[in-house]
Amino acid sequence: MNNNYFNKKNIIALITAFISILIGLIYLGLVFILDARGPMIPPPSEALISVVIF
Repeated sequence: MNNNYFNKKNIIALITAFISILIGLIYLGLVFILDARGPMIPPPSEALISVVIF
């Protein structure tokens, strides 16, 4: 059994896991911030009429 724990494959795996966890935390923070702004309300009907004309 190889006792060398910090070989190249393990270092790449640890870096990849760290990046994955970091992306997940950034995503959760972004969702929390956007969700804290309040409920989403639809645009007024006047805004939808201009889309239909063009």
